[in-house]
Amino acid sequence: MTIIIPKNVYLTVVAAAVRFANKKIPKEEWLEVNGVFIGEKKDDDILIKESYPIMHEKFDKDAVIDKYEWSEEDNVTYTLIDDEAFSRGLYTVGSWHSHPGFKVMLSHIDIRHLAFHQTANPSYFTLVFNPERLLRQVEMPDKKGDPEKPLKNDPGFKIFSLDDTSRGIEASYHTTDYVVEGYDNMEQLVNQTQKFIINVTNFFPKDKIFETYQTFVEEKLKKFRSLLLGTEEYLMTLVRKGESHRIPEVLNNQIHEIRKFVAETYIKIGNVKEFMDYLEYKERYTIIPQVNEIMSLWDEEVTNLDSKLAEISKKF
Repeated sequence: MTIIIPKNVYLTVVAAAVRFANKKIPKEEWLEVNGVFIGEKKDDDILIKESYPIMHEKFDKDAVIDKYEWSEEDNVTYTLIDDEAFSRGLYTVGSWHSHPGFKVMLSHIDIRHLAFHQTANPSYFTLVFNPERLLRQVEMPDKKGDPEKPLKNDPGFKIFSLDDTSRGIEASYHTTDYVVEGYDNMEQLVNQTQKFIINVTNFFPKDKIFETYQTFVEEKLKKFRSLLLGTEEYLMTLVRKGESHRIPEVLNNQIHEIRKFVAETYIKIGNVKEFMDYLEYKERYTIIPQVNEIMSLWDEEVTNLDSKLAEISKKF
């Protein structure tokens, strides 16, 4: 059996995991993230269609053992995802979770979870992802003090299945073959995804997502208006100084800068819209409408850019 993973599915796992474990967050506050895969059986293989982040671990600085429990809301979310998939002829084919900063393996809790689902569905699997494994291309040691194992062109994860579910938490496990689609080779996957992680780290916060993007849009709108106003004031200054002959050159340069700024901002906005696909399922119905509303302010402002630039040109 081979697990077929589309690029967007892989990036969902990466983004959701990195959101709660990255260089902007103290390492002791890194949190595990959990989600499910929706897909279908394709001959002897499993084709994943979608990935849904469901929950993240709750940070407790005083906890001796990390608290990693699904809430009632998370269980309801899982049921909603599963029912919706079934209505489309798909089903929950597996799960995934992150091991931020530690070895990609199965804990007793992981084995217990996998045994429950694999007993009902023998082809069920779980994927374990560690962002540090992908970024640094090393496997973390089994215990503190042991050496790290160097890797090459590793996607940061392994996929596991149990050998004998009847053994419960005593069950041994093995890795399952996979293919990540959308890349020419694994070297390209690693290089592109490492850059993707930088974008996620810088622009996909674990908290206050709407507030972050609202501030971003407000700052970009302020800059955009300032560029337009500044251009007009600059041209007026040239007229007052009797340097009208410089207007065509200056206007052309200013228009170039304005269009460059708008294009760069649209790239960032594209990133924001993409990141909405990586939100936890329960967040989507509140955050996405809010973010779309604030993003529409930018769209409305720049829609008539050509006419605004034409108006400035006509004045001079």
